[in-house]
Amino acid sequence: MGSTFQGIEIGKRGLSVHQQAIQTTGHNISNADNKHYARQRVVMNSMDPIYDPAFNRAEVPGQIGQGVKISEIERVRDSFIDDRIIDSSSLKEYWGKKNDYLYQVETVFNEPTGTTLRSMMDQFWSSWEDLSNYPEETAHRAVVQEKAEALGSRMEDVYRKLSLLRDQSNREIESKVNHLNTVAENIKSLNEKITKSQALGDNPNDLLDRRDELLQELAGMADITIGRSDEDELMVFIGQQILVQGQKVHKIDLVGNANNDGLLDLKWSETGDTVLLRQGSIQALFEIRDRILVEKINAVDALAINAMDVINEIHKDGFGLNGKTNLNFFESRALATNTFGEIDSDGDGLNDKTAVFRVTGRTSLDADRPIGISGTMRFLKASPGGETEVLVPYSKDDTLNAVIKRINRSETGVVAYMSHDNQLALKSTTNPLDKKENFMIRHLEDSGELLVGLTGILTATGVAGSFDYRKVGEINKFQANAQDITLTPMYHPSSFFKMSEDVRNNPANIAAARGKDVNGSGDYNSPNGQKDGSNALLIAAALREKPVMFDYSKTTDDFYNSLISRLGTEAREAKQEYTTQNELMVELENMRQSVMGVNLDEEMANMVQFQQSYNASARMISTLNEMLDTIINRLGV
Repeated sequence: MGSTFQGIEIGKRGLSVHQQAIQTTGHNISNADNKHYARQRVVMNSMDPIYDPAFNRAEVPGQIGQGVKISEIERVRDSFIDDRIIDSSSLKEYWGKKNDYLYQVETVFNEPTGTTLRSMMDQFWSSWEDLSNYPEETAHRAVVQEKAEALGSRMEDVYRKLSLLRDQSNREIESKVNHLNTVAENIKSLNEKITKSQALGDNPNDLLDRRDELLQELAGMADITIGRSDEDELMVFIGQQILVQGQKVHKIDLVGNANNDGLLDLKWSETGDTVLLRQGSIQALFEIRDRILVEKINAVDALAINAMDVINEIHKDGFGLNGKTNLNFFESRALATNTFGEIDSDGDGLNDKTAVFRVTGRTSLDADRPIGISGTMRFLKASPGGETEVLVPYSKDDTLNAVIKRINRSETGVVAYMSHDNQLALKSTTNPLDKKENFMIRHLEDSGELLVGLTGILTATGVAGSFDYRKVGEINKFQANAQDITLTPMYHPSSFFKMSEDVRNNPANIAAARGKDVNGSGDYNSPNGQKDGSNALLIAAALREKPVMFDYSKTTDDFYNSLISRLGTEAREAKQEYTTQNELMVELENMRQSVMGVNLDEEMANMVQFQQSYNASARMISTLNEMLDTIINRLGV
């Protein structure tokens, strides 16, 4: 027969189980505002009954219940929603970070209102136009100086702020990678505790919640993949590399890149391989630092060097009030320390390249007349694999303008235009693959006479007469005079945009006059009086109207409009994508909270239910106690 005290044991189990249920409910309630907490639920099962089916058991009614037990305390969570949130976190943080920085870049340019490069360029252009009408007046010359000073300050300010943003993004990369390593270490520590707990048969729900929170934080920084195929070993991948493998972490190191201004790259500590990222805030920072900001700085540099060179080119041919000529308006700082344009590019102490920005031919031509000769020009374009050969043919029926368009459409890294003296000018553009080779003409070669006899740029045809920047002494391959050759400027010319001392100290040296051709040589070699403002008008036209090729854009307006338009498109795309991903994350978070979030009304109802069950179990024990007291103490035996 059954034990006399069997009912008390059932009641005790009821008390214990419902006490644990109430405690779990209290734990849920206290974490109601913790968005990373998954509500927990006590799973109750009945105890194994008496007796097990067998022929030798007592001859009494079998399968008598023995009360309740807790089989587990489970987390209420949907792993599929969690995985979607982890994937979406990478995209959201990626676009969020790009949106933040592009907004700051837009603030730097401050378009369309405020003190902008466009407004400074317009005012500078207007000052030259006014000077062309009143070339003899010192006041108008002072205005030109003032506007040049303002433009230079604004140009340098834009460069400085963009450079500071680049440094800021590099520091943020360093901070985030250090934090990523710390998070990975914390995940490893939690893996160790979770594995030990599960080995003892427990459900480490709170530890699992903390690990899921860290995984989501990690996903915001990098595009991770989580491997759960092994129950005893959670793995976290970045690309095809393992970041966390159970209780082991593969650390990521920060290594300075000498070819990228010493800025930091990510390498796997054990192998030295580059860490490959596709999404997440760290990848966004790399794109901002090494692509977007480099593009914008290159564009400002291109605007600066082209504006300075075009103005200097025309200014040197003009005359000041005092008759002085061949003076630069803007100070020129060449990368080379010698007049031959030779530089030491690899730091071994020997010059190994010739760095030339622009060369202008000796011959004045009518660009609309047929050239009457045939041949092929050969250029070398920078490409990811090294250099790509680009051939630009011409025939006797082509006009020089048609050939110029063909060169510019080929995007070889060299652009062509007709100078103010109707001479063919060739100059280099920015190098999208290596900013250290910005504004360097790489190669000029002509199988015919276009660049040689017709325009007077190269001294000879074919390979023997070609200009190649990878050699020294190549400046001798040009027919042009020294004043018609501009050497490659120092890195980042926008960081130094200043008037020359001759012009800054004496406004009479501003060459507003064009002069006159005395002997019919085509050279304006004599002053034409103080009322001559034609050279100032040429400078104004070059700044606004004349297609003098700012990189691959014809005019300054074309170039600057393209720059601002591209920036606006990038910023708008980042904002739209971030808004979309943010809304998706809100929706997914709501879905997750509907599954794992704590409902206070539900928990209060559970608490009342468990309390009543607890009271009932206590009442049962009290009743059994009275029954036993009657049997033991009151039967009078």
